[in-house]
Parts: sequence; C-alpha cells; structure tokens
Amino acid sequence: MAAANLSAALRAPAHPMAKAGYGKRHAPDQAPPRADDFAGLEPREAAIAAYVDRLPEGAAIGYKVLAEELPDYGQQACRSALDRLTRAGHLRRIRVQVALMDGQMRWVTRTYFSRTARDADWWAAHVRFVRGLDAPGQPPAPAGAGRPPVPAAAASAAETVEEPEPGVRAPRSEAYDVLAGLGRQEPRLQLSEGDCVELEHLVGEWLARGVGREQITQALTSGLPASVHSAGPLLRKRLETKMPPSPAPRPEKDHPGEQIVGMVIMCLFCDEDETTTTLDHGVCHDCRDRIARDEAMGLTGDVPDTFLARPRAEIDVAARMAELRSATVRPVLPAPRPRR
Repeated sequence: MAAANLSAALRAPAHPMAKAGYGKRHAPDQAPPRADDFAGLEPREAAIAAYVDRLPEGAAIGYKVLAEELPDYGQQACRSALDRLTRAGHLRRIRVQVALMDGQMRWVTRTYFSRTARDADWWAAHVRFVRGLDAPGQPPAPAGAGRPPVPAAAASAAETVEEPEPGVRAPRSEAYDVLAGLGRQEPRLQLSEGDCVELEHLVGEWLARGVGREQITQALTSGLPASVHSAGPLLRKRLETKMPPSPAPRPEKDHPGEQIVGMVIMCLFCDEDETTTTLDHGVCHDCRDRIARDEAMGLTGDVPDTFLARPRAEIDVAARMAELRSATVRPVLPAPRPRR
C-alpha cells in the first residue's frame, strides 16, 4: 500500500506553470547553488526559498499557489514568507512590456527570483537597464548595471571546484544530506561517507527533476526487504530504476522574436506599481500593513495538523494513535452507594 501511494505521488502533476509570458524568471548573475544559500533566513522562509529556487522558469509562484503545493503553510503564512523574501532581496515582481514580431505590444507580469540576495539599488538598476539597452522612460543606468560584478569567490566557484583547506570540511550538498539522513529514518540504510559521495550525483538528478527531499526519502525507504545486507548497491538500483522523467525543456522565450522594451517594478501582491504608489522593497504600504496585521493576530503560522491537506512528512503513528485513544477513554466513575 505504501509503495502504491508513493508511485501515485511521483506521478502527480508537477508544480503549476503560469500562463505563457508570466511566472518565475531567474535573475541574472547569481552565484552557483550552495547548501547554505538561505542559511541566514528563518526556517520557513529558507524552506520556501529553496523550493522556489528549484522551480523552472514560468512556474507560478504566487502565495496562493504555494499554499496549495506546500501543505504545511496556509495562504497568510506564504504571503508573509514572500514578503520577507522580498525584503531580503530574493524577489521582485516586474511588469514587462514586450514587442512581438507582428508589431503588437503587450504587458506581462513576471516574478524574478535571485538565489543571491540583492539590495534595492541592484533591482532598480536591473529594471532600468534591460539586455544592454536603456528602457524607455527610465533614467540612464549606472555603469555595470544589469550585469553587476560577481564576487571573486563566486566567480571562481563557477569555473572550478576549489579543494578545501586541510582540516576544513567542504560544504555538503542537499543530495548528500538526503543520503546521510536515511540512516535516521531507516537503520537498515545506514551509509558510509563513501557511499554518500558515490550516490550523491543520482540524488542530485532527482532533485533537479523536481522531486522533493521527502519524496526521495520515501522512495528509498519504503518496501525494503526484511534483511538489507548492503545498503549502497540497493539504493543505487532504486535511484536508477525509479528515476522520474526529465521535465520537458521550455523555450528561452515565450514567443519567437519577443523583445523587451520596458520594465517597471510592481507590488508583489497587488496591481500597483512604482509609477502609481510608493514601494518599500517591492511591496506597497497597504499590502505590507495587511501582512503586519495578520502577523500581529497570529494568522501567519503553520497550518494546524487537523487542517493539513496531507500528512506531514514525519509522524510517529503509534504515538499519535495512543494520544487519540487516551483522549477518547472516559474515566471510570465509582458505582453509587445504595441508599439506606
């Protein structure tokens, strides 16, 4: 039964895509992915940022869609998290004017995500300076805007993998962490460091194809034989034979011959833009006030267990059943004494 449920989960539709021309876009000149990319964020924001980072271009990443796909968080929690990611410099929602080959002009809305946190000046320069050309109606871009210099450490990491200094542990990848944590979930799958390094690229391919950590762990730990003599070869076979299909490649542009001719930053949560209202790090004051009120009322926390769309990843079923039984057992009252 567990294997059947897992197969259904892996066959489930991928994260919803926005309609053509809209959705997520990668900001330029990001540093290469690292295990500690979002270590400075709170756990909820870091988890949502890591999820959005793995989504392809064109994915829908509004707070309502994220609340549907991330069952631990409701809409207010996702909206609050996106607000904090915007303030931290990872997100901006931008209205883009594009010219098509037939001469028609249209406006589309795209949400740019940057794994590397950017300050407000960088985002403003990115909007003013598009593909090497000044956007109409915008002041001249400063030197180097739109293609800001990449820090030397990030640039060298993008070209070569440097050897760590003696006695200093190199940062572990997310794939390595998934493998290293299997032994805690299932003692029969305790791996050595060599096993984790050898299988790391396979788990990395699962992650690249949009499968989450919890689904990978479930795929590797469910339906095990009674006795596991060698965990490494068993896991290699499972990772190779159960590998999910590659996502269909998306064209670089939504329409052939499309050319961006203008961009303007708009509020992450409503239709106001910087030409009609004042934005504070990509969010208008009205939306930020509503988020602040929700946070003050405690409406932006995790979804209670009883309201989850599907169970959380780690549940002690035996302990939970014992808790429910104890809650339903009525106390035994002493029998009434007979009247004299």
